[in-house]
Amino acid sequence: MTEYERMKNDGLTDNEIAAALLSIYKTGDTEFNNTDKSFTAKTAAQFGEDDTDFVWRPHIPVGDYTVLMADGGTGKTIFCCGIAAAVSRGQRLPGDDRAQDFEPQNVLIISAEDRGELLKKRLDASGADLDRVFLLDCMDSEGMNFTDGYDIFKQTIQRYNPRLVIIDPWHAFLGADVDINRVNAVRPVFQRLANLAKDCNCGMILVSHVNKRSQAENANHAATGSTDFINAARSAMRVIFNDDPTEKGTRIVVHTKSNYAAAGRSIKFRITTDGGCEWAGFSEITRQTLENAARWRKTPYEVLQTQDEVEERNWLLVEAITAKTIPGKVVNIAYDAIRDEYGVDAFGSVQPKKALDTVKSELLQNGITIQTGKRVKYNGRAVNGFSIYRAETVEELAEDLPD
Repeated sequence: MTEYERMKNDGLTDNEIAAALLSIYKTGDTEFNNTDKSFTAKTAAQFGEDDTDFVWRPHIPVGDYTVLMADGGTGKTIFCCGIAAAVSRGQRLPGDDRAQDFEPQNVLIISAEDRGELLKKRLDASGADLDRVFLLDCMDSEGMNFTDGYDIFKQTIQRYNPRLVIIDPWHAFLGADVDINRVNAVRPVFQRLANLAKDCNCGMILVSHVNKRSQAENANHAATGSTDFINAARSAMRVIFNDDPTEKGTRIVVHTKSNYAAAGRSIKFRITTDGGCEWAGFSEITRQTLENAARWRKTPYEVLQTQDEVEERNWLLVEAITAKTIPGKVVNIAYDAIRDEYGVDAFGSVQPKKALDTVKSELLQNGITIQTGKRVKYNGRAVNGFSIYRAETVEELAEDLPD
């Protein structure tokens, strides 16, 4: 007879049995003591309010880790030095619109790739306070890892009281016994890292090289290793080359994931002649741009150009339709009539119905409703077209297009 069955026979209710079993489990009096740790849930009411702070809002939250994905040669380390410089000087990073003063704070860089002398040069060229940026370079960080060496790793971070920790690249410090491509192997590691950032009240950048999935239609699949690495992250950025021919030499940082706030604007930076990071304004490229580029086999700049062309064509289409309205009357228009008057590209490369569907909301703002999929008369024959109706009064705006 099991312990549960014995208690049930003694007349205990299920709630009483649960309480008794939990008590036995905690005190270790019976066979239920099969682990060194118990897990006790809290009620939702026991938790406080979410007060997430940021090193750089919204790109780098405090108390969690941020993934930085970068193609080779894009200057990811120099970009990190630019962030470190700003934090060490108490300077506001681009796009951070918080109404507060920033204090100079410590930064810890743990690198498996660069020597301290090179990092110092890049930090100095970026304007850092060199006494506030601590370096564990590729020589001094040898043997560090945050799996079986977690305790030492945590003690090292706490020793320097950093506001920001940069681990470059993260997988160099994963430990030899963890399969980087297995979800069940890496998720506990990342959860522990996030808890470490919270315990140390710091932001953490995990630098990642990109992999063969870098051109996938999900921009966040570019990170090395299991996709759970990026799934567990609360914030992610991607560094890319700027292929705009008028802005040669600049790079773009795209905020591809943001769980604590709306995604930040994409940041442009350039590498100075002495190897520093210089902020160069903002870019209109977004995560959607990157994913469209992969989907359409175009560059991000080409996608932006295409979007501009579509927006201009939509504007012209709205103008053309508006010009044909008669307030209070239904007007039937053939697709061919629009093409004959405004050119064969009046609807772009998509079907007329789809092109008109994209401008419906804008037309409605002008009091114009539209119905597609109609058969209308044009040049003496029935052809495909649409109907438009322009309301005479505000009350009519909520009504359907008259038959």
